[in-house]
Amino acid sequence: MSDEGAAGGGGGGDMPNGMPNLGDLLQSAQRMQQEMSRVQDELAKKTVDGSAGGGMVIARVNGKQQVLSVTIEKAIVDPDEIEMLQDLVVAAVNQALAKASEMAQDEMSKITGGMMLKVPGLF
Repeated sequence: MSDEGAAGGGGGGDMPNGMPNLGDLLQSAQRMQQEMSRVQDELAKKTVDGSAGGGMVIARVNGKQQVLSVTIEKAIVDPDEIEMLQDLVVAAVNQALAKASEMAQDEMSKITGGMMLKVPGLF
């Protein structure tokens, strides 16, 4: 006699006590993992820009939070103002990284149904 018939808990892959079948959970987790991997690959191809100094410094970052480029307008380059330029580069890069992180969170929440855990270093 099978477990399903004995307890009357029957179909849908649920165990008699209403608990989901472990095999179904594993399959669901594998599908989610594959989908997350696909989204991470797509994120690597997407870019966002951060800017500072009214657009005089622009940092481009991909969805994997890798800095792809930093563009600095010549007009802002002054050997006597190196610290200001460094601050602008940091500000632009940080803004771009924040946008990339938000983009990744948005994409991943589509997969997880908004139940995204904030795991440091995950995205």
